[in-house]
Amino acid sequence: MRKAVIVLLVVVLGLMWAQAVLADEISETIERAMELYLEGKHSGASSELQWAVNLIQNLQAEQLKELMPDPLPEWTAEEATASVGVMGLFGGGMSVSRTYRKEDTRESIEIQILTESPLVQSMMMFLINPGPDTKPVRIKDEKALEKFSAQRKNGELSVVLEGKTLITVKGQRITDKEILHKYMEMVDFEAVKKALAG
Repeated sequence: MRKAVIVLLVVVLGLMWAQAVLADEISETIERAMELYLEGKHSGASSELQWAVNLIQNLQAEQLKELMPDPLPEWTAEEATASVGVMGLFGGGMSVSRTYRKEDTRESIEIQILTESPLVQSMMMFLINPGPDTKPVRIKDEKALEKFSAQRKNGELSVVLEGKTLITVKGQRITDKEILHKYMEMVDFEAVKKALAG
């Protein structure tokens, strides 16, 4: 027990140190951008600011990875992954995902959090005008869209938070759509909002 606590403490301290280092790099990058701007080097200043945005999104992505829920009983989970797009490339954006697999079956679930992407606005349109193969539902008072095919054994549940963050739970070879709801309900919406606030 004591060993487990020590290991956990080392991991937490390591994460805090990494975030502090990244925060220092962000400050230095912004300061460098200001210096370039004052020198009239606008292109260089713009490049540095875009890099600072990328660093900030990486910091947010690491925070979101920590918010990915643990697997349900009889399920296993892979390590959460993150992808940050550079501003100007497909509009930028940040994506964090984690895959879950049910033991002794081929069932799998993927939870994805996508923010600062044009795709979120596209999903907003579907929430307003759902297609024929989608069903509007509510998850923890948030509007959501549900798609499920018992024949193909796959489905998808999507929620948009505050008009800028898309959370999607996708299921492959699933036998019951309720598993989509269970995993979506395990996502802490308020914690996600707080991590992306500002």
